[in-house]
Amino acid sequence: MKMLSLIRAATALLVMGSCHALAAEATNGIAAVVNGRPILRSEVEEVIKMQEMELRRNIADKVELDRELGELQKKALDSLVEQELILKEFEPFEANFREKVNAYADEYIKTKFIRDLFKGDRAEFMKQLNASGISYKKFHEKQRTNVIMQMMRGQNVKDVGYVTSDEKAAYLKAHSEDFREGDQLKLWSISIPKVSEEIGTTPTSQMALAKEIRTKLGRGDDFATLARTYSQDSKSSNGGDWGVITKKDLTPRMAKLVFALPAKKVSDVVEFEGNYYVFYVEAKIPGKMRPQEEVEAEVERRVLGEKTKKAYDEWIVQLKRKATIRYAGK
Repeated sequence: MKMLSLIRAATALLVMGSCHALAAEATNGIAAVVNGRPILRSEVEEVIKMQEMELRRNIADKVELDRELGELQKKALDSLVEQELILKEFEPFEANFREKVNAYADEYIKTKFIRDLFKGDRAEFMKQLNASGISYKKFHEKQRTNVIMQMMRGQNVKDVGYVTSDEKAAYLKAHSEDFREGDQLKLWSISIPKVSEEIGTTPTSQMALAKEIRTKLGRGDDFATLARTYSQDSKSSNGGDWGVITKKDLTPRMAKLVFALPAKKVSDVVEFEGNYYVFYVEAKIPGKMRPQEEVEAEVERRVLGEKTKKAYDEWIVQLKRKATIRYAGK
């Protein structure tokens, strides 16, 4: 089952081939048409399948889940549109590079899948591939598409220059918390559930209550008193005081939220996992900076990655200008 999951996870991250798209059009629906080629909604769903499962496991609030799923679907569709643009750009080179692309795809399957995932057992690889409902031909086509995408990116997004000292210093200044270990916060919160057991309350009235509390805090009312009066979580009896915490004390999503808040400032009302929160970061206590050599290498890698992404985005903009793209419902 583990190998089957790996196969499914790997294939879900690659883009489906288009040879069978028109036959399934009637039942799957079309999300977009790029240069006359339809992108089916089923293709979008295939790309986001694994991430969607993760979101559904971690987000209980329906409004937040729908928002995250919508963003995920948009990104997946954008990636499929970009793929079609790049494959179209590759067409003039197809005849000359067909053998090389096929060879790279064969090698990738042999090394990354058969050798690394299945310890060289090709028979087991084929067995699990068939169990996942994917033919070897389709699987090979997906790897082939991936090779083409990498080749075209490498050919068109390569002259991004080098990373200057000023660029590295600016990045480190803006993202210093990423390179420290053991950052801490002195945190306070007031939590108002979206759905209350009190008669007559609605998500709208609960949001109004949270905003009223935020207004009172803004004019100087005592945080602890308001927390004891209104907050409905385990911290309310302590006046909303979390004490000094680290990222390890929170879920990854909560840590990302509160550690991004500024110090000495009451937050706006934040909707998170079925509750309306108002936070106050009393103090930020920086952790220890990672070794300088390690930090410099990571900063340079990130800055170079940003510059490469910028070059890639500019290239995609150029491809879109000369393409015909139509989205469903537009």
